[in-house]
Amino acid sequence: MTVKNRKLFILLAVVTLALLNIWRWWPASTSQSGKVEQRSTAFNIEDFEVRAIPADSLLPLTRDIFYPKRIVAKKQLVKAAQNAIQLPPAKSQEELARESAEAEFAKIRCVAVSVRNERIQAYVINAGEPLLVSKGDKVGSRFVVENIVSDGVTLRDPDTGVGGLITVSGK
Repeated sequence: MTVKNRKLFILLAVVTLALLNIWRWWPASTSQSGKVEQRSTAFNIEDFEVRAIPADSLLPLTRDIFYPKRIVAKKQLVKAAQNAIQLPPAKSQEELARESAEAEFAKIRCVAVSVRNERIQAYVINAGEPLLVSKGDKVGSRFVVENIVSDGVTLRDPDTGVGGLITVSGK
């Protein structure tokens, strides 16, 4: 579209809008008596009348509109009640023994590993008590030394299977 065509299109649009506006506001057609009927643009007093609501139909105010409304959800209360009633299932003897063994295993530290005359030994601290152990010895009341390597010792509880490699920590 060239500049000349664009200007012509805008001029045509302005003229069309002006004609539509004149047609909209032109006085209504004349009646048989010859008088021109005018559209009423005046306002009535009833348009500005304030109608009050009867006082007996109003409910008393129960909350301050400047504070958020607090909604208590019934679903939350039901879920909370269901969760409070349900107790966790009792643990079996095997689970209790396994947890006890894991707690005892966590207290064991390997401080050093020594090799003397082809005999490998590990210096282990069990709950503050120092021990010098070899392969097959017991550490504490339940753990057996399975293997000793240069960077740690492997312990295992034969009853529960709890155990693993304890690396040299120096403490």
